[in-house]
Amino acid sequence: MESSGVVSTTTPTSFRLRWDVFLSFRGEDTRHGITNTLYCSLVGEGLRVFRDDDALRRGDEIAPSLVEAIEDSAAFVVILSENYATSHWCLEELARICELHSRSRRLVLPVFYGVDPSHVRKQRGPFKEAFFSHENRFGEKQANRWREAMAKVGSLVGFVKRLVGSDERELIRVLLREVLQQVNNTPVEVATYAVGLDTRVTELINLLDVKSSGIKVVGLHGIGGIGKTTLAKAVFNKILVHFDHRSFISNVRELSKQGDGLVSLQKKLIGDLFGSTGNFHLPADEFDANASRIRKIINENINEKRVLIVLDDVDQENQLNALGLGARVKWQNDGSIRIIITTRNKGVLNECYVNRTYEVRELHFDQALELFSYHALRREKPTKEFEKLSKQLVALTGNLPLALEVFGSFLLDKRKVTEWEDALNKLRDVRPHELQDVLKISFDALDRENQCIFLDVACCFLDLHTKREDIIDVLRGCGFKAEIGLRVLEEKSLIKFTEGDALWMHDQLRDMGKEIVQNENDDPGMRSRLWDRNQIMTVLQNHKGTRSIEGIVMDMKKVENGNQVVVHTKPFKSMVNLRLLQVNHVKLEGKFKFVPHELKWLQWQGCALKTLPSDFCPQKLAVLDLSESKIEKLWSSYSNNVMTYRFRYTHCLLSSACNIVLAYCVKLINIDKSVGTLISLHHLDMTGCLNLVEFPSDVSGMKNLQTLVLTDCSNLKELPEDIGSMRSLKELYVNRTGIEKLPDSIYRLEKLEKLSLNRCIHIKQLPRCVGKLASLKELHLDGSGLQELPDSVGYLENLEKLSLISCESLTAIPDTVGNLNLLKELFIKGRAITELPNSICSLSYLKCLYVGGIQMRKLPDSIRGLVSSVELEIEGTSITCLPSQIGDLRLLKKLVIFNCTSLESLPDSTGACLLSLLSTYATPVLLSCQSLLGCWKISSR
Repeated sequence: MESSGVVSTTTPTSFRLRWDVFLSFRGEDTRHGITNTLYCSLVGEGLRVFRDDDALRRGDEIAPSLVEAIEDSAAFVVILSENYATSHWCLEELARICELHSRSRRLVLPVFYGVDPSHVRKQRGPFKEAFFSHENRFGEKQANRWREAMAKVGSLVGFVKRLVGSDERELIRVLLREVLQQVNNTPVEVATYAVGLDTRVTELINLLDVKSSGIKVVGLHGIGGIGKTTLAKAVFNKILVHFDHRSFISNVRELSKQGDGLVSLQKKLIGDLFGSTGNFHLPADEFDANASRIRKIINENINEKRVLIVLDDVDQENQLNALGLGARVKWQNDGSIRIIITTRNKGVLNECYVNRTYEVRELHFDQALELFSYHALRREKPTKEFEKLSKQLVALTGNLPLALEVFGSFLLDKRKVTEWEDALNKLRDVRPHELQDVLKISFDALDRENQCIFLDVACCFLDLHTKREDIIDVLRGCGFKAEIGLRVLEEKSLIKFTEGDALWMHDQLRDMGKEIVQNENDDPGMRSRLWDRNQIMTVLQNHKGTRSIEGIVMDMKKVENGNQVVVHTKPFKSMVNLRLLQVNHVKLEGKFKFVPHELKWLQWQGCALKTLPSDFCPQKLAVLDLSESKIEKLWSSYSNNVMTYRFRYTHCLLSSACNIVLAYCVKLINIDKSVGTLISLHHLDMTGCLNLVEFPSDVSGMKNLQTLVLTDCSNLKELPEDIGSMRSLKELYVNRTGIEKLPDSIYRLEKLEKLSLNRCIHIKQLPRCVGKLASLKELHLDGSGLQELPDSVGYLENLEKLSLISCESLTAIPDTVGNLNLLKELFIKGRAITELPNSICSLSYLKCLYVGGIQMRKLPDSIRGLVSSVELEIEGTSITCLPSQIGDLRLLKKLVIFNCTSLESLPDSTGACLLSLLSTYATPVLLSCQSLLGCWKISSR
């Protein structure tokens, strides 16, 4: 066994498991070649890599240590070479990897090293004889299990490596980047390991009777943490393809508590179903009448179409009344409506609203044990050492999925029996089957800083749909070890980040956090965090604030009477430890010197001031959000000293992030030149500042700025000439601006990874020096006025995505695009483009190719060079036939041909592709090739 000996701290998944990456390979084929090179490269990046040696392969049985290594790995790279299947150890390895992939969705990345992916899928070519031999030796049942594993891995998205004519170094670069990206960004998603879910999904789908017409409403009820939301999501995902209009509304209970909560629910429902509420009038003060309007809107717009709605966490009948939904509602259409309601309160599920009810019960003991074992030990069953303790612990959790996940995660880093025995004693001390007490054991085990972060999330940030990077800025500004703290909470299953990197927490954990704060003191003014609007107003109006208060969140955008709330600043004077303050759409009056100097986060969206007051000076402010404000100037003319203590951190926060958001401040005309000196600034967002005409010309001080967003600043004509001095800039968004050219100094942005110039209609060309952006991964030029793409774009050696959609003035694509060896996505559409350069076919790692344009008449003949392509989309071209080599794209899973009215036929070779999907939209295609029959799934829209 070989290991790097390096502990990675990049990802929750890999932190929990012993190995970041497991390499599966046939030693005699690749051990001293690509496998060794890839191993060394991964280890060089600090990853913990398992690479077995021949000593573990003795006899017919796979070594227990090898099985353990598979279970304890976060990701797998499978190098499928010519002799891979001759080894029954390799095949058993692969079967276990595929089983784990099915259970827990861990990354499996196949490399087809000198072999045809279709041969892997079908066990043909070099694999045929090997499987014949295995059937004779091990029997048909075992051989079929291995065949299934080969078929599965052969159908996964991977990379094809030819043994002749391709650079192995490029493949290593691609694999290294792919593995690092996937391992570092794999989120701990909701219900990553669901036990007993399939049976429940089937039962619920049967109750819904999806294929019949009419309305059916099914209510799911059960105690908190039992898995109602997980079940509803699983069913929604399973059946949504059968419905034309869909809506999933989460946290109905919490949303309805807001000032205009019921109206927000109404607008979200209509917005989800029909794309926009713009054409439908739902007055904010008429939510009762709106229910009738909703029924009318649905009746008039769905006709014979099908509608699917999920209302998650309903707790009162008025929420259902407000949405005009129910089993007894009379619908004037012949369509099909299915509604799923989840609730802890069975009382709301009376016959007026639902046809059927479904009780979500606790897991069976063996299922609960499996779920607990996964989270505590990362295996399906507990080891003998922990088996008895595991069963005792599970028995005390009440078989509730949330409790099993959180308490199991609490034990994950505890490998001593004595530690588990201590945990068992703690669990015995709590109230029987009381979920909140079980969850609090995990909270109590956190150190003080991480407890503070947890409470900040539960009480202040959860309802703001905060992204990971934004909350890191705030927490770091508070002096916390933000990344470590969030990772600890993820590891303990106390928080999660969804695929969009948005913060998520189970409502039971949120409620536990709020209860902890409420129990701090009977007097709200003596508590650490305030979120209830009425309690906040009482504390402020009666001057009851104390040094105990660290956070206040209050959004008054949608107050019931429509009047702006006025708050005086003096009550803040006593809150000397206030770190977090949200006062959205509140009018602050009085002296701003009373705002605590310790403030780290201020979100004051809808600020009515024209300029920030001269006595407003929070010295340690890390994040300032003035979106949708009437600000015309950030400040009046002050001295440089004032600027220093206003926007820079003091000594201990100099290295912390600083985030300023001025989005949709439509009255803002220019930015004071002193902004260019903000050395601590990391993120500046000025989206939608429509009247901004000038950005500071000297930005030499913004050396730590990482993200600059100027999207929709339509009157901004130019970027600073010395933009190259922003040496830390990683993302630059100037979509839909009036800029006419990029500054020549842009080549100095050595860390720039994403450049977006979508719909910059005045940009005619890019400077040649753009090819020097060595770190650039994404270049977006959709809808721009670009007339020519410089040859130097071929020097962007790290580019992964190039988008040129609707570039109507662009006449040609340079041959140098074929040099973009790491390119994964290429989008080209323009009415003046007649053909693609043949060099594109050398992009052997390209995954997705989209081409379009009425003048385009052919695709390159040598398209077989796109050996790793998974998706090919052709839209609105004058192509009459596809290249004969298209059948050689063995990994192709999706072929979309849209509005290609000149297309006459498909080549015979396409029948060999075995595509999983061929969609033809408004395209008359002559299916004359019998080889297509039975091989293509054809659907028309």
